[in-house]
Amino acid sequence: MQICGNEPINATRYTNCGHFFCKQCVGNDSLCIICKVPVQPIEICSDHVIGSLVSHCNNIAEIIQERDLWNAATTSNSIQSPNRINSTVCNLKYRIPKKNINKQNSKGETQLHTACLKGKIQEDHIKFLLAAGANPNTKDYNGWTPLQEVVSYGYSDICYLLLKCGALPNTPGEGNRTALHEAAKANRLSEAKLLLKYSANKNVYDDYGKRPIDYCEPHSRMWNILKDENELDNVLETTKDLSHTLNKSLSMAFDTVVIYISDLQEKNKRYLNEIASKNKIKIVSRFQSSVTHVIVEANSENVVQPSYDVMMALLHGSWLLNTEWIQLGMDISEILKGDLEIFEVSGTPIKGIPKKARENAQKQNPGLFNRCYFYFAWQSKNVYANGIQLTKEALTALVQEGGGTVLKREPNPENIKDQGLFIPFHIANEPTHSLYKCTHYIIYVPERDEPRIKYNMPHIKTLPLIWLIECIEKFTLIDPLHLGLLKL
Repeated sequence: MQICGNEPINATRYTNCGHFFCKQCVGNDSLCIICKVPVQPIEICSDHVIGSLVSHCNNIAEIIQERDLWNAATTSNSIQSPNRINSTVCNLKYRIPKKNINKQNSKGETQLHTACLKGKIQEDHIKFLLAAGANPNTKDYNGWTPLQEVVSYGYSDICYLLLKCGALPNTPGEGNRTALHEAAKANRLSEAKLLLKYSANKNVYDDYGKRPIDYCEPHSRMWNILKDENELDNVLETTKDLSHTLNKSLSMAFDTVVIYISDLQEKNKRYLNEIASKNKIKIVSRFQSSVTHVIVEANSENVVQPSYDVMMALLHGSWLLNTEWIQLGMDISEILKGDLEIFEVSGTPIKGIPKKARENAQKQNPGLFNRCYFYFAWQSKNVYANGIQLTKEALTALVQEGGGTVLKREPNPENIKDQGLFIPFHIANEPTHSLYKCTHYIIYVPERDEPRIKYNMPHIKTLPLIWLIECIEKFTLIDPLHLGLLKL
C-alpha cells in the first residue's frame, strides 16, 4: 500500500500492523495512515522483501517494455482495472506458468527451450517465460542451453533477448563447445557479434582443443571478427543491460536449499537447526548431490583446512560458508537473499579456491576431472595424503564428484592410445601443459604397492596420490612437471 502512488523508495514496514510505505511518505508519523494504529519507532523497519519485489517488477517491466509501471495515474487507475503488467500479458494471449516453469521433458528441454526452437513466432511467449522466472541457462540432456539453440538456428533477435535477460555466453555444451563455437561453425555473424558484446570468450577451447576461430575459414568475415575485436561494427542499438542484475538474482536463487554441516560446534548446530526450522530449510547428515550449502568452522583468517567434506564441496561447487552466516541467520529471515559472498570461506587453505570452484559450477562448466579415468594401484583400505585419512571408497566418490571415472582394472596404454583426442577443459588453453592430452591416470601411494612400470606417455601418466589431492585443493589439474613428479 502506497501514498504517493509512485515506485516505493526505501520501503518501510510497520511491524505492528504490517502495512508498508515509502520512507519519505510517512516521515515521522506516529499513526499508520491506513489503519490508524499508533506506531512506535521500534515498530518501524526497512522491508527488504518489498525492495526485492520492486527490483523484480522493474526487471519484468523492462522485458515486456512496460514504461509506465510506476506512473501515479496508472497506479491509481489500477484500483478499478487489472495490473498493467497482467493486462499486457493477457493481451498477448499467454499465461505465465505458476509453477514447474523449469521442468524438463524427456529430452531435458524446458518450456524456454521449446519456445526458442520455434524462433520468431514464439518471441512474445519467450518474453513472458523469462519474466516469470524461466532459467535461460538450463541445459538439456545433450548439454545445450536455449542460447546455444538460437545461435545455431540464427535467431538473432531471440539471442539478444536471452543475453539481455541473463543467459551466460560462455556456458559449454556438447563437446564443451560454447555458443560462440556454434556461431563460428554455422557462420552466424550477427549472433557472434552479439555474443562478443556480452563478453563471450574468444579463447575458450572445446574437447578437441579448438577455439571458435579454429572453425572459421581463414580471412573470412567471421575469422576477422574473432581475430580482432576492432572489426566489430557498431550495428547494435545500445540499450540498458539487465544481465548483471538478473545474473545476480539467478546465482542467488535456489529452488531447494539443502545444507550439509561439517564438524560444527554443538552451539552452532543448535542455531542452524533453529534457522532451518524457521525457514523450512533441509539439513542432511551425509553429503549428496542435492547439497547447495556447506557450513564449516573457519579460523580467524576465514580459512579451513582440507578434509573430505571440504573437498567434496569444492568438487560439487557448493557454497562453502563460515558460521558467521548462522549468527546472522538467527536475526534475519531472508538469509538466502543476501550477499552470501561475505560469509564465503576465503581459502581451503589457498585463498580464492572456494569461490573459483563455486563459480565453475554456476557457469555450468565441466567438473575438474571431466572425462578423465583413474586407477588406484594399491590394496590397503586406508591411505594418508596431506594429513587426511581417506579410503578407496572416499577417493572414488571424490573423483566421481569431479566428473571422472574410477577403473577397476589397470589400463593398458596400447589399448587406449587410439581412443581419440580429448583436451581436459580446465587446461584446454595451456597447450604446453604436460597433461594437455592426458585422459588416463594410474595413482599410487609412494613406498607402498608402487607400480613396477610408471608411464609418462601423452595419454597416460603414473602419479602419486598427493598430486590428486593437491589438484582438488587448488581446483586445477596441476602440471606434474611443476611438482618435480615427471621428467621431460
